[in-house]
Amino acid sequence: MVSRPTIYITKMTPSIDIKYLLYGMEEEGIPSEIRGTTQKELIKAAYEQALKSPLAVGIAIDEKQAVLHYKNLPEEEPLFMVENKRETMMTLGKNAARLVKGIPFKLDV
Repeated sequence: MVSRPTIYITKMTPSIDIKYLLYGMEEEGIPSEIRGTTQKELIKAAYEQALKSPLAVGIAIDEKQAVLHYKNLPEEEPLFMVENKRETMMTLGKNAARLVKGIPFKLDV
């Protein structure tokens, strides 16, 4: 079985609900996959996932924030760092997918 390229997501706490983040990516037609991490810091975890993702995009999320990172950026400079709220999570998911597709971001993050 060949796996398809996906955006990698790390939930820093397993019980975090990420459905709106996933809805945003799904709406743009880009698949994602939940992955584990040993990182304790959100930015480092997002960067780690970006380095590992076949699509070069990684997201890490905790109870308060979410970080979207791209492998070609410096580790300490994520593309987006936003509050973990329903309305921002869907936009963050869309923007992660748009980064992969190379189209302009939605700016209501």
